[in-house]
Amino acid sequence: FPGVDDRGLAFQREMTAVFPRVHSVWNGPFFPMLIVSHPDTVRIILKTSEPKCYRIYHLIEPWVGDGLLLSKGKKWGRNRRLLTPAFHFDILRPYLTIKNRSSDVFMEKLANYAKRGEYFEVFEIVSMFTLDVILKCAFSYDMDCQRLGDQHPYVKAVFALSEMAVKRLLQPWFHNDFLYFLTPTGRRFLKCCKTVHEVSEEVIARRQKALAGGEAFKEEANYKKHCLDFLDILLTAKDENGEGLTPQEIRDEVDTFLFEGHDTTASAISWAMFSLAEHPEIQAACQTEIDDVLAGRETDDILWDDLSRLPYLTMCIKEAMRLHTPVPFIQRELTQDTEIDGNVAPAGTVITILIYNLHHNPTVWEDSMEFRPERFSEENNNTRHPYAFVPFSAGPRNCIGQNFAMHEMKIIMAKMLHRFTLVLDPNHKVEKFESVVMKTKTGIRMKAVPRETKLSA
Repeated sequence: FPGVDDRGLAFQREMTAVFPRVHSVWNGPFFPMLIVSHPDTVRIILKTSEPKCYRIYHLIEPWVGDGLLLSKGKKWGRNRRLLTPAFHFDILRPYLTIKNRSSDVFMEKLANYAKRGEYFEVFEIVSMFTLDVILKCAFSYDMDCQRLGDQHPYVKAVFALSEMAVKRLLQPWFHNDFLYFLTPTGRRFLKCCKTVHEVSEEVIARRQKALAGGEAFKEEANYKKHCLDFLDILLTAKDENGEGLTPQEIRDEVDTFLFEGHDTTASAISWAMFSLAEHPEIQAACQTEIDDVLAGRETDDILWDDLSRLPYLTMCIKEAMRLHTPVPFIQRELTQDTEIDGNVAPAGTVITILIYNLHHNPTVWEDSMEFRPERFSEENNNTRHPYAFVPFSAGPRNCIGQNFAMHEMKIIMAKMLHRFTLVLDPNHKVEKFESVVMKTKTGIRMKAVPRETKLSA
């Protein structure tokens, strides 16, 4: 395997051309696994609720705990049912205000770069935006991280945890907890976990007091302005026996929501910006659509009904997620014997669903390395295999927050393209780096050129 860069991704595409459905690989002498990368074989795995592969996903367990990402069996089923109402449209609708305001701060940053005529690194500022949104929507926590950067200890800890988790994933000799936590990096990982958990626990305790009334209620209610957030749902959720989530479960779900909704969405937005900057004519078509929706308005706030009035922008976002695949792989571990393409994989087998390979499978996608938004036209959507495009996974363990993420992407992209035209730095080469999320080795550099609209500066 050439590596986790562009050469490695090219190798993966070549392997998919040779083995378009399923093949086996050995990760060292003792760790066999099956690779699936065709809609038919991917469906066999994703239609079940088989758990994540503990050997890999336990690396982040000290951070996110036993939330929806890592839990399994009855606990996963119960908590999934309890959390589903948190992503109902009635709950998601008020979040649009938060996403619009956070997007405005992002536009201020782009305007400042534009005034100075400077190129900026995309992932860096987009990651601050998505963290800003997720903190406000998860537990109404405003750290102003877009303006302050990583000066806040919590923000610094979150970014450090993400970076250390990725590095550890690529170092199999440190997958053993005992060895890893003896190292300086391992001890730093635990220290950052402590920082994140202390903030989560403090916010949860404050909210519990607010819900119970008492001294903190007025201050908390005024701060939140009566907008339900993810934490409110967790604190009030009850199962069929009238039992709610324990304090530990609540913290685990908050930390999981933060982990799953921060880096992944930042990757999707960053690659969408890259794709549109790389294709000026497609970017211009998006701008025309957005301008038409916002025509005659005093602000460029994206309203609830606007989300369904941006079909071409939506097609572009989805095509960017197909081409660049923000989450390039997921892993499951079989709990029972499972037939895959005529062969039985025994219980305990690790299945790697290479979503990147699926999204570039030549038996499914013609000219898969080309950016073609029309692949996601209504006509093509109706004829495509339901498991051919799974950026948010699929089946019972799909991403519970996918609508939340899509709304966030549409809002920031629409406001950005209404105010600016994105132009890549011609002297900078973008090289991919494949890990838990699809990033780059070298960053993505571009500049924002103000357009002649009311809000371009």
